Amino acid sequence: MPKAGRFLPATVLAAVIAFAGGCITGSLASSTGERLPGHQWSTESAQMVHVGEEVTFDFVLQDLQKRRVDPTGIADYCVAMIGNERIEVEPDLYGHFQFSHSFATVRPGERVKVKAVAYQQRGGRDYVKIRDRWMSNDSPYEQADRKMPGDAITLIGYVAPIVLQFPAPPDELDRDTGVLRIRRSDGTSTAVYVDKPGRPGFTLSGPEPDGVYRVEYLPKGNELNPTGTTEAEFTILDVNGRRPEAAATLDTP
Repeated sequence: MPKAGRFLPATVLAAVIAFAGGCITGSLASSTGERLPGHQWSTESAQMVHVGEEVTFDFVLQDLQKRRVDPTGIADYCVAMIGNERIEVEPDLYGHFQFSHSFATVRPGERVKVKAVAYQQRGGRDYVKIRDRWMSNDSPYEQADRKMPGDAITLIGYVAPIVLQFPAPPDELDRDTGVLRIRRSDGTSTAVYVDKPGRPGFTLSGPEPDGVYRVEYLPKGNELNPTGTTEAEFTILDVNGRRPEAAATLDTP
């Protein structure tokens, strides 16, 4: 609380009073997972994350009516645990604690718990990072930082492989003209070409006994929409200029 003779803005004072009364909660959301139309963040307790996807997280303090509470005077930093990895982050200008993580090593079906807790600093912080290692900063002369209510979500790893088929044309394909385009809902797209040494890409096999060619590609997490579906289209030319095509809609929950 402020010293005698000093005053806090009404909004901050109300938040401090609410904190003292035990009315503050935490809310953690992510940039992946299902969300309401027009909303940027998903607060579902269990969400899907594609292998290799870069996910941004947003943690805020709220009152009992789910209204955001300014952390000024209440919480100075947030500790996020993603599996066994620890991240500390300060609030931005809008009172949000945001952090990102790449799920490059998550396996399909693996469940990763992400937990965020805000702390009010009292003296030096409880932990300090030394050469990429977090060390306890216990001191008999200082109080431990005050722990606030937190929140957690669970991310479940998955993969959405692209597999397309198209009938073999009468003439041989010009494999170097093949392009696989992965289209995202924000209007951007990724162009992928046939796999070559030093340039990973799609594989093209065929013609198979049933008279079709097969295109296969394992997309990177950020080549797909974080939720909903993603469109994939493939085009190629044969040696006489014909243009076989194939398309598919991927489920990317």
